[in-house]
Amino acid sequence: MKKFFFDRSSFLFTVIFVVTTALMFFLMAITYKHLERQSENSDWMTDSYEVSVKLERVYSNLKDIETERRNYILTEEEVSRVRIDRKMTEINSLMEELKLLFDDNPVQKENLEALYMMIQYKYSIVNQSFSSQLSYEEMATLKESLMAGHRVMENIHDKLEEMLYDEKLLLEKRKAAFLFSQQSTPFYLFIISLFALGLLIFIFYRINKDVKNQRKVNYDLKVALDTAQLAEKVGGYGIWILDFNTNKYYYSDNQYGLLGYEAQAFEVNYDSFVKNVHPDDLEFVKGKYAEMIQYGNLAPFRYRIIRNNGTVRYFHVVGKTVISPSDDKILLGITIDISSEIENQLKLENVNAILTEKNINLNVANKTFEEAEKIGFFGTLQWILHENKFIFSDNLVRLFGFESENFDHHPRSFQETVHPQDLKILEDKISAITELRDIPPFTFRIFRNTDKQLLYIDVNCKIIRDNEVGDYFLFILQDATEEVLSKNDIEEKNRILEAKNSELQAFNYFASHDLQEPLRKIQTFISRLNDKEYDNLSDAGKQYLERIQFSSGRMRLLIKDLLQFSRTTSAEQVFETTDLNQLMYNALEELHHPIEEKKAVVKTETLPVLKVVPFQIQQLFINLISNSLKYSREHVYPIITISVSKVLSDDEPLIAHRPGVYFHRLIFQDNGIGFEQQYAEKIFTLFSRLHGKLEYEGTGIGLAICKKIVENHHGFIFAEGTPDVGSTFTVYIPEQ
Repeated sequence: MKKFFFDRSSFLFTVIFVVTTALMFFLMAITYKHLERQSENSDWMTDSYEVSVKLERVYSNLKDIETERRNYILTEEEVSRVRIDRKMTEINSLMEELKLLFDDNPVQKENLEALYMMIQYKYSIVNQSFSSQLSYEEMATLKESLMAGHRVMENIHDKLEEMLYDEKLLLEKRKAAFLFSQQSTPFYLFIISLFALGLLIFIFYRINKDVKNQRKVNYDLKVALDTAQLAEKVGGYGIWILDFNTNKYYYSDNQYGLLGYEAQAFEVNYDSFVKNVHPDDLEFVKGKYAEMIQYGNLAPFRYRIIRNNGTVRYFHVVGKTVISPSDDKILLGITIDISSEIENQLKLENVNAILTEKNINLNVANKTFEEAEKIGFFGTLQWILHENKFIFSDNLVRLFGFESENFDHHPRSFQETVHPQDLKILEDKISAITELRDIPPFTFRIFRNTDKQLLYIDVNCKIIRDNEVGDYFLFILQDATEEVLSKNDIEEKNRILEAKNSELQAFNYFASHDLQEPLRKIQTFISRLNDKEYDNLSDAGKQYLERIQFSSGRMRLLIKDLLQFSRTTSAEQVFETTDLNQLMYNALEELHHPIEEKKAVVKTETLPVLKVVPFQIQQLFINLISNSLKYSREHVYPIITISVSKVLSDDEPLIAHRPGVYFHRLIFQDNGIGFEQQYAEKIFTLFSRLHGKLEYEGTGIGLAICKKIVENHHGFIFAEGTPDVGSTFTVYIPEQ
């Protein structure tokens, strides 16, 4: 890699030369092809001219033949016949030449074949003139022969004109191509020249830049050399080099100084290399030297030397084989005086022995505290004020759902887990702590990082005064989720139950007594009027009575549905393991008469066994099937299909995400009047109706009861509809 960097400039110039040569050859090849194409265009133009001339000659010879034929008819001179044969031979020769010229032109080739057929026909007319002698009485035949010759000459003339016109167009095209080639040739030559000039400028720029870079590199090398020499003195190390090819050594100035000599005080060789080694370490050093020569590398090792003034020093040596720019293999070694380090190490060993015993005791205490954190679901946080440093215990990191190995010990690391509504509370508490104010214990919420579970965290804080470490805040954070949720759940349930019980008791009493009692009396009097006074009423009175009877019936049905809705909401919900097939059978039995009346067909698959509130699920089936019967199309028999399947909540986009929870999906599909999809939510609202009360009977409570029943079972219900096609109700009931 170093060698490549060293020869980078040469490599760059080589690449430039190769690329330039290739591009020059490429441009020259393009120019050559361009000139060759220009020559071809010129040849094509010549061919076009030649074709035009030959076609003209063919037509001229044909006219001569026609003239000689007429002379022969008039004079019967044999010389005319000879001339005609000569012209025919010339025409045939011209046709062969034209055939070769039209070899690459299918259109003209086809025209030539047509022309050839006309010429052959012309020949037959001429030959016919030779084979028969026409008398004066045969003038009609003569005239016909002459007219036939004239007509074929006109056809030949038209065909030749067509061919000449095509050839003229081709000539214009080839002339344009020739002119383009002729005009673009200087452009290609200019491009080559411009490219060559650009390359020359670029090469000059690169050479000039490399010269400047070389000067800078030389300066940097000098600075680096001076810096290295200064670093050797300051760092207490020296550099030595062994050339394996020449077996020669080189010492830096400070390498001599480490041994107690002036720079360049002696010639470096093997003997001088081991001369100052401590006698007790001499064999060890010689062994390392032998390994260095054998394997071409030097593993780090330590040994003692005796300096020129007689003092003993400790050296640490490390070496590495490198390849010089000239491809020579050398060993680069560094000798470090570690005498001070050895002395300090001896002192530290005594201190470490004492600290080791203390650390053992401290580790035992830490382990005990860590286990206590895990058992108690709490963790600690230390905030060292003067350093603004935070230390999280491992269990606190785990409590927030992070890994302790790569956790950044700062509050911002877990800030994203804090519940958005509690961020302001936490910021206010931190501000108060920053002002060194005491704060009472408080609770905030987080979403644990690993599974996004909501946790309630209790926080206790105390400032610790420590002269050695400095003052710091100690926070103890404990998972109080179970206690808080239990408390909140109990309080919420009690509040809801008290409110519902009060409301439902009042409603049930009112609906069952105050509403139904007057209604029963109204219906009783209406019945008596129907039985005894109906015939005495006027037509308007009869109509009013029917309306009263209809309205009171709707009122009674409405009260019945309201009581059913109230029962669904307030009745004790006892879940039992129940076969839904039995509940479906009971529902169909209850709806037997409406089904028979509508001539409906109900198709149901085998339903599962679930833990449900039986009477509520049966009411759900009744209401959904009744809804399909009620809103069936006129003159169309209702078909109600009930299908069931088991699904995973993760795979169902309609329902709320509950990881790993399975649902039983029941689909009620009919072929009724359907509805607009925009009302899919509205139809589950209490007292909501999509049609007038006179169009379809009903109270607008049935589907609201369905939704309440499904919610009681922690499920979901959705509706889809298409007008004049039908409706689909999808119910999701959890498996457990």
